[in-house]
Amino acid sequence: MKRETIICVTPNAALDRTLVVPDFAVGHISRIPNAIAVPGGKGLNVMRAIEILGGRALAMGLLGGHTGRTVAAIVKEDGYQAAWTRFAGETRTCTIIASPGGNSTVINESGQIALGDWRALVDDICSVVAREAARTVCLCGSLPVGAPDSAPADLIEQVSAMGARIWVDSSKGWLKNAIEAKPHAIKVNREEFLEALGAEARTKVELVALARRLNADGIKIIVISLGAEGALLVSGKLAVKATPPEIQVLDPVASGDCLHAGIVTALADGVDLAEALRRGVAAGTVNALYAGGAQFPHTHYLEVLAETRVEKLLD
Repeated sequence: MKRETIICVTPNAALDRTLVVPDFAVGHISRIPNAIAVPGGKGLNVMRAIEILGGRALAMGLLGGHTGRTVAAIVKEDGYQAAWTRFAGETRTCTIIASPGGNSTVINESGQIALGDWRALVDDICSVVAREAARTVCLCGSLPVGAPDSAPADLIEQVSAMGARIWVDSSKGWLKNAIEAKPHAIKVNREEFLEALGAEARTKVELVALARRLNADGIKIIVISLGAEGALLVSGKLAVKATPPEIQVLDPVASGDCLHAGIVTALADGVDLAEALRRGVAAGTVNALYAGGAQFPHTHYLEVLAETRVEKLLD
């Protein structure tokens, strides 16, 4: 049976350089044996995790300049499928400094495109959705400077009209704009969720109530990451929480992306929402044990999955 192709869109792709620096301190000189350089941006992390978990992913996004060529070459050399939209500028570089205890310092360049670059990306995504008969599109991360204010909504409306389910993981104004366009699902952390709604919630019951408002507005699935506590999933009358085992975190960067990947991969395999959340939380948890973002082995994922629990929440 041919697996469903999950399209992973990274509008603001990057080359991520991760430095594991045990003695990191501002103003201090450190020497390390090597750095980990991988194609970065949330959609590319989701793509790698989907493939680790046994799914089939296709990377899309905007790439430009020497750094963009480097990102494309690494993706190809690593054996992943991609359909890039080229632009005249330079793809950004991001630096992650990981130190013991899960304290990572992240320095992200912004990225910049022209208005026509965004339109070209939307056209390319719609063409691939039609060609692949894709049912799931993941729009992940920030948008580069120069994208129109309506950028997420433009893509959501066009992809949804083609019958595909679009998952959004973004923040700030981009997330607000996406919510207004009513994607199939959103995957956010607690802070992003509350900021986008302009609301407060001190308990999980209050978070569930807020999520159900979005369900009533037409967003089918709300996933809220709770960090080390796990995650919530709310879909209509269903509200579930998955809890991972305790771990010694090395690098939490991209754990939310691996949560996202675990859920969409599980749903493509036909499991129910509660089990999909359990698999997603296990993927996000095992990711934090490895540096570089979505670089974990499948065998270790299965070990963490066996210790991950899911429970239904009562109103």
